[in-house]
Parts: sequence; structure tokens; C-alpha cells
Amino acid sequence: MKNYLVIFIALGIYLNTFGQEKIKYEVVYFEDNSTENTLGKFNLVDAVAEKEFIKGRLKVTNYTDKTLVIKPTECAFSSPQGDVNSRDKWLIIAPHQQDSKVIDSKGYNMKTTTTALKINGLYICNKIEINKAQEMSLPPQKEVKIGNFVLILDGWDRDGKEIMIKYLVKYLGDNVGMFTPNKVTLKSPEGGEYKNQKNKDDVFAFKKFDDKLVGFLYLSDSKKDNVINWNEAFSEGTLEKAENTTIEVKMNLPKTKDRN
Repeated sequence: MKNYLVIFIALGIYLNTFGQEKIKYEVVYFEDNSTENTLGKFNLVDAVAEKEFIKGRLKVTNYTDKTLVIKPTECAFSSPQGDVNSRDKWLIIAPHQQDSKVIDSKGYNMKTTTTALKINGLYICNKIEINKAQEMSLPPQKEVKIGNFVLILDGWDRDGKEIMIKYLVKYLGDNVGMFTPNKVTLKSPEGGEYKNQKNKDDVFAFKKFDDKLVGFLYLSDSKKDNVINWNEAFSEGTLEKAENTTIEVKMNLPKTKDRN
């Protein structure tokens, strides 16, 4: 019986080895490819495979007015050993913006001439909650708490009509934080309201403990009693699972030959 068991194991190892691709190149370079749906466009570029990993840069263009999130731990590259998940941190794509991240899956015998990035961890923030705050009189406070956001003053100055403020914005919540700087206005005692001239088209998206340095620039004739109105600039989105999508790529033979 023991002899049969040894033969069976040896045969299994042989068949498994025989069935795998024999690739003479140390590094396999893949062609770029993309897919898209109603939520956005997903590009996989500069993907490579070696014996112990497959990785590539995922570029996402968000078509929606909602924040998208990709959790790489729920994404996987296909390999001769099956699907291998990543351990990378979240990729957060603000509304109508583009962002990218390297997705890296590590394992054994990963080298292959074809692979597919299975994006099973795609989420959208359909439910939004506004974090409200009271107006802030200038000079600016050293620390401001707005819902699950903390703002730490990095500097401020006034040069003629220009009022310049910098805050380090940090998100401490458990969902997805969003901050739109152009919604933050300055009000003068005469009743004028001035828009932020910095980061006018930006929407910043945060996962827990993310922070970003954000600038504010206002043009005001008033010398005193200016007030910052935060309006509805800070919000949080609750993640909802979106439909899975897949990007398939194959070996770029000329590039692989040239670089090996």
C-alpha cells in the first residue's frame, strides 16, 4: 500500500510539472490592456511576471460623481497555481478623477504568458453623509475638528488682499472621507463671500488615517472680521459592493525578448 501511495504522489507531481508552461525568460512583460463599464475605465499597464510574483499598475478613471474604492486584498492575478490575491492598500478614486496603484500578487511558480487581473474588490460610495461645522473667525484656529476630520494649521499669512491658509487635513473615520476645498468660502463683515482659489477642481478622498496638505487662498478687501464658512465641504461615504470586472493581458513577446 505504501508503495502505491509513493507512486501516486510522484505521478501527481510529474503531471503537475508537465502541465505547466515552460518559459525560458526570467521576466515576462505583458501588453497593456483595459476594460470599462458605467463606473469607469480600468487600465492595466506595465504588468510583469516572475517566478515569485505578478504585478502591474492599475489606472482607474472614475466616470461618476461618487467616490470609487478598490480593495486589492479582494483582487487577484491568475497564475499557474490559481488565483493569487494582493495585500496592497486601498485605491480611492474621487469623483470624475483618475488615480493609479501598483497591484502586486506574490506566490510560487507565478510566471506565465497570460494572466488576468480580477477586480473583485470594487466599491462605490452611493450613500453620503455631510460633516457639518460652525463658521471659523480669522485668525484661523490651530486645530479644527469637523465630524471625523481633524484639521491642523500648517501656516497662514495675509498680503494685501490675499489671505493664505494651509491645513493638514486628516480623516479618522471608518468609511471613506471626502473633502471639496472649493466649497469652503470666506465671508467679510460687509457681506461679501469669496471662493477658494486653491485646489478649485479637486475632490480629496481619504481612507482611515490618510492626511493631505490643503491650501486656501482668498481675495478680500476687508482688513478684519473675516469668517471661514466650511459649508458642505466635508462628507463621508459608505461603501457598497459594485460589479466585478476583469482585465486580461498576454505576453508582449518583442518586449520580453528585448529585455531578457
